[in-house]
Amino acid sequence: MSITKQLHKAEKSTEKSRARPETRNFEAEQCGVDCGHSQEPIHSNITQIHRDLEKTQDIRLKTMLKAMIMLKSSRDDKSQAKPSPAPEEIFEYGEAQLRALVEEAVTFCNDATRSRKFIDKLEELLRGGPKASPCDAIASGLNDVLIDFHKRDVGQLKRCPDEDLTLYNVGSNMLLDSELLMEASDYKSKSKPDVYESRVKDLFQSAAEFENLTFGELAASLETKQSSKSPASGRKDPETRNDWSNIISSLEVKAGQGSRGSLLRAKWKQGGYSSAANLNDDLTNQCTRGVPGTAVPSCEPSPDCDHKDLDIDTRRGLKREREQEDSVEEPSSKKSRTSSSGGSRAGPLWSVHPGRLPSEIQCAFYGLELLRSRWDRTHSIVMSFLDDHFSLRWYDSQGCIRTQEISVCGEELPLVVATIVLLQRVQGTMRGTANVDLKATVGGKEVCFELPRATRARWEVRGRRPVAVRPLARQNLSDNFDTSESEHHSSAVLEDCFFKWYWREENRSSEKQIVDTAKERAVRYLPREHISDVLNHLPVIHGSEVYKHLSTRHIRELCQLGTDGALVPCAMMSQRLLPMEKTFQPQEVEVRLWDILRCLTLLWTLGVTHGDISLDNIMATPPNKDGRKYIVLNDFDLATVMNPGDESPPKSGNGMGGTKPFMALEVLGNADGSIKRVLHQELESTFWSLAWYCHREWDWNIGTYFDVRNRKMDWIHERLYRNPDIDMGKEYFPLLRKIGALLYIEDLELMKLKTKILEGPEEEGAEFKPRFFTELPHIARPAKDFLLLCDKAFPRDEEYKSWSWMDFTVDTCTRTSP
Repeated sequence: MSITKQLHKAEKSTEKSRARPETRNFEAEQCGVDCGHSQEPIHSNITQIHRDLEKTQDIRLKTMLKAMIMLKSSRDDKSQAKPSPAPEEIFEYGEAQLRALVEEAVTFCNDATRSRKFIDKLEELLRGGPKASPCDAIASGLNDVLIDFHKRDVGQLKRCPDEDLTLYNVGSNMLLDSELLMEASDYKSKSKPDVYESRVKDLFQSAAEFENLTFGELAASLETKQSSKSPASGRKDPETRNDWSNIISSLEVKAGQGSRGSLLRAKWKQGGYSSAANLNDDLTNQCTRGVPGTAVPSCEPSPDCDHKDLDIDTRRGLKREREQEDSVEEPSSKKSRTSSSGGSRAGPLWSVHPGRLPSEIQCAFYGLELLRSRWDRTHSIVMSFLDDHFSLRWYDSQGCIRTQEISVCGEELPLVVATIVLLQRVQGTMRGTANVDLKATVGGKEVCFELPRATRARWEVRGRRPVAVRPLARQNLSDNFDTSESEHHSSAVLEDCFFKWYWREENRSSEKQIVDTAKERAVRYLPREHISDVLNHLPVIHGSEVYKHLSTRHIRELCQLGTDGALVPCAMMSQRLLPMEKTFQPQEVEVRLWDILRCLTLLWTLGVTHGDISLDNIMATPPNKDGRKYIVLNDFDLATVMNPGDESPPKSGNGMGGTKPFMALEVLGNADGSIKRVLHQELESTFWSLAWYCHREWDWNIGTYFDVRNRKMDWIHERLYRNPDIDMGKEYFPLLRKIGALLYIEDLELMKLKTKILEGPEEEGAEFKPRFFTELPHIARPAKDFLLLCDKAFPRDEEYKSWSWMDFTVDTCTRTSP
């Protein structure tokens, strides 16, 4: 057997052993969480949630409440006419209002008349039992708190208008699509919340019988419905029509085992709740906490560490499993759930695992559903009542902030009340809606627009969560004059536009800045007759806007947490482009692919990398007056600007960048991001994108990066030739065969380079011991070598040979102006 074959066989064997199935133990290793799942492979949706929780940050509940109060003052309460207060003023305000809030909550808990029903319902939750309905109990108890406080003054925390008041309802009372996890994807709900909070206004609209009820009457009506649907009386079909977009927050609830209810009752009867017991750590000892923006004290856990490195008590909320719900017979807290389509009685996710999801994962699903319920959702809030423990989670594009659990049977019960009262008083952006005024300048004229109602963000907690959609002219701009002419003009202008909303890292440039930089450098440095070789293949961006006040940084600064990786939402309006696969036929692609390769090569020479070459990011312009259409490189939100002539972006080792099915093999093989990103990789990604253009049924988007790499390797070496009759259309197969052959030869060329290293200095006569490819240093194959190989598979037309663009370099000493 040749050395090359030995190495290739050894490489595949090693990577198969490294690409372990994502079982319970593997996930525990990765995320520091024992999920309580079976030993069956974990579904990819659950794996995604695990990864999104890796950077969970833990804080005390009182710290979170104070941070939310400070954030509310700037987002909900701040007058636009007044300048922003100094950090010290914000901090003092947060202290004062937290004290006022907790003192009011303490008064409530110590007043037996006011808090009796709330305590009764909590006791019902803690005692559990076959006839108990924990969700009904919690919803009724929390609504009693809201009714008590809705007309009371609490410091300077402004009360909501009546139409913005909220109430809690049981999830089983709502009509909502609820798919099994293994069948779930974008635009499908995974499960219903145990309990959810929504505006009274939305509850009025959800059921005709709620109309004309007062706030208190509506709460009483909801409680009556909950009682009528208790397990003892038999569940009825849900009647309240609602939607995730109307939900303010959601709750995960688990009944107790009967041992803690008496402790709660005994503590409450004493009436000994005090503000000092709940405020001492944060307010009396402020010298250890500092002012927002200062360093985190050494006595606190490091804000940037993963939850897997925290002590056992700190991790308790994440590790807490649903031991009692793991019955093989039937899940307890959510049994008898029925999807809107009338599915079986088995609860969501039941067919994936013999036990229920752990509470932390289930909470993350609720947070995810809230985040994706609206395209402009900035964050979501999920609370949990697990037996006698209460905690709160804040999910946004940067990840999850979770409060450490407190016991409702102890001194900190007023903090639970304070949380509910504070959430009753937040509005607008604090409830997770950006509330941005959508308008853009196109062709020198300002156009107001809106997005289709069904627009949703990508299915992920952390990340860019992009939304790309064709905008619609805003309807009914004013009731004072006829807007039909204005709307007609806006519709005509918007016909050729495309809108994108996405979250990007604060330290990155906006897409418009990057594209503008690429165009400026092309004009400055390229030969005049070849400037169009770049400009014709870049998008036309009319304008963009960054909403810094909605950055994920703010809540973390106020929580005294690390802000590395903070994300900020951006809006961008650009010229409408068409999908490449609907614009170019395979015969055209064989020729026009050189537009992409040349443009990418010149962009890297000019110091601009794309960072995410994929089929969806290779677009096309509509035909111009001459009938000419151009391939366009789109979506530069992961792009990087370098100095002209640099070989690689300055950052390396920051993790993966790109989209799995289209990433180069060597990038997939170094999932830690330790290798440099070079032009060769983006050129290779172009061909993986074209393979997807020929046939979209590959399994290159499932599993780990190593899984995907192994499947791609298997495809170029074996599967393509074993399956010549793939159902893709005869016109596509010749192009696909050329792409497969090109990638196969390129992989062999890389193996030859590695073989030379392995055949390096060895003791004479010693037995050859092949090392695995993963033990070798990274080999950067020159991009020109790959381009010349491409020329053999896809010979260039004369227009792509007209000048030596493969060897072009930027001379910064000449041609300094357009």
